[in-house]
Amino acid sequence: MCEAGTASVEFAIVVWVFLLIFVSSFELGMATMRLTMLEHGLDKAMRDVRLGTATTFTRDEIRDRVCNYAGLLKDCQGNLLLEMQVIDRTTFSLPPVRATCIDKSQPAIPVTDFVNGADSDLMFIRACYVIDPLYPKLALGAMLKTDPAGNLQLVASSIFAQEPS
Repeated sequence: MCEAGTASVEFAIVVWVFLLIFVSSFELGMATMRLTMLEHGLDKAMRDVRLGTATTFTRDEIRDRVCNYAGLLKDCQGNLLLEMQVIDRTTFSLPPVRATCIDKSQPAIPVTDFVNGADSDLMFIRACYVIDPLYPKLALGAMLKTDPAGNLQLVASSIFAQEPS
């Protein structure tokens, strides 16, 4: 038979495990939702470019389109960095795996390549959006790889063919 106080002790020990699982699930769910919105926004913006509805597409115009389509990304214009490059059709080599992202611990925004490309070029575009973890010192938030400022980097990419004019 259990003594009267043992259930309270067991509860006090086990409740923390369940709270850490809950907090980790919430952190992962929010990061996944933001990444999904970033991918959706990038896909819709690239669709505009492919269909020609974006007649001119500077870095800022594409960034604004991505942010408008993504919707739920907080301070999207200030936290999103785009890079776009032409893919060499002879080697089909992609840019380095590591995306260039905004580092809020540095005062300057990093320089990235942004080449519009010519007719029939194969283009690679990558968007990096930085977010603050919801619980940076707890559970999953403490285990995630962050930049020097403590932000998570969400990266979405797309490849498209530049249509002839």
